[in-house]
Amino acid sequence: MRIETIETVERLFEIELDWDELYKADPHAHLYLSSDFLCSVAIRVAGNFRILTAWSDDNRCIGLLPLFVTTKWSKSEACLANDLDMLGHVFDADYTGILCDPEFEEQVCRAFAGEISQMAFRRIILNYFSGPASRLDAFTSAFDPGIFETKANEHLINDGQTNNLVCPYIDLPDSFPDYLASLSANSRQKLRRLLRQLDTDPGLKVKKSRPETYTQDVTILSKLWYLRHAEQKGQKRAARLAELFKEVVMLGLANGMVYLAIMWRDGKPIAAQANYIDKTKRQALFHVAGRDDTVRDLSAGLMLQAHCIRWAIANGLKRYDFTIGNEPYKYSLGGIDREIVSAEVLTRTGTNTTDRLDTNCREDVLQLIRQYAAKGRDEDARTALRQATLTWPDLTLDGDLSALISD
Repeated sequence: MRIETIETVERLFEIELDWDELYKADPHAHLYLSSDFLCSVAIRVAGNFRILTAWSDDNRCIGLLPLFVTTKWSKSEACLANDLDMLGHVFDADYTGILCDPEFEEQVCRAFAGEISQMAFRRIILNYFSGPASRLDAFTSAFDPGIFETKANEHLINDGQTNNLVCPYIDLPDSFPDYLASLSANSRQKLRRLLRQLDTDPGLKVKKSRPETYTQDVTILSKLWYLRHAEQKGQKRAARLAELFKEVVMLGLANGMVYLAIMWRDGKPIAAQANYIDKTKRQALFHVAGRDDTVRDLSAGLMLQAHCIRWAIANGLKRYDFTIGNEPYKYSLGGIDREIVSAEVLTRTGTNTTDRLDTNCREDVLQLIRQYAAKGRDEDARTALRQATLTWPDLTLDGDLSALISD
């Protein structure tokens, strides 16, 4: 087995066919590990991604682990350190994981851990890991326990009422009537009533986003989501997330990976929902939705969700994945629980595995040094500079910056 760490977009495009073949072969693969999704992310963070690939003796790609490296200030250790996160999180991926040929699962995961152990980092963040427990265990257990420790993470929201590591899904039948027949009598009657209203009320329309309406529709989705969540999440954070959703959904639409539905009432948008569509695995994955909470005489969110399930069945999809969170409405629609896990691998020292920083993060480090100096954090700037010059002995700074952090 040969391990290759890919750091350029050009090399990613060269292995795209191998990547797609591996994706088809892995029964636990999901859209957030596909080449279509992750290549789009990599282009936007060029220089900061590290995609590990495993190759068999006959030159088949048998494993892939997508990582994203960041440089941060450690308050506890008063120095810079590098974190390795899962690359999909740059674009708010609901799931992460490792692609593996099932025949080589343990060997690939252990080999990836061995390769990463030689890198400069202080922790690996493995949140929302979707795949068999054996895959994550093989990976984390391969790190030297004398140097590293592993801890599990929880993700509880809504005052602990919602567990984001429980991910309900529906295995879809061949027809929508068969789907309705699988629900409880109360749920079946409610959905029939809602969809009958949607189909017969001339003031209600659900429109699929099309190229000529992409910009308008994504803006509607983002605004509806923001208005519903701004108070809970805080206006600044909600605005930042709303902008991220706009970028992510727009790219997904352009790539043919997203189905975006807008519900209109008397010419006004009252609900919107974006689902990722995995054509290879024939799955729909719920991603983000918004609705107008001032509309109180209509269950617009549930109506639109039911419409999306009906659309998925009509288009031959075999699974409807509600993704993260065990909110009650998902079970009224027939959701079955699936659990995922979150974990971290950390150095016991709290600092990088070596006394150097990730060698490809030079510009990020220089930017941080400038920020610290500009904010009067001279001692932090000096510490960061010492780490930088140890990593890049040829490093030079402009005169003003050098003077700011001189002893």
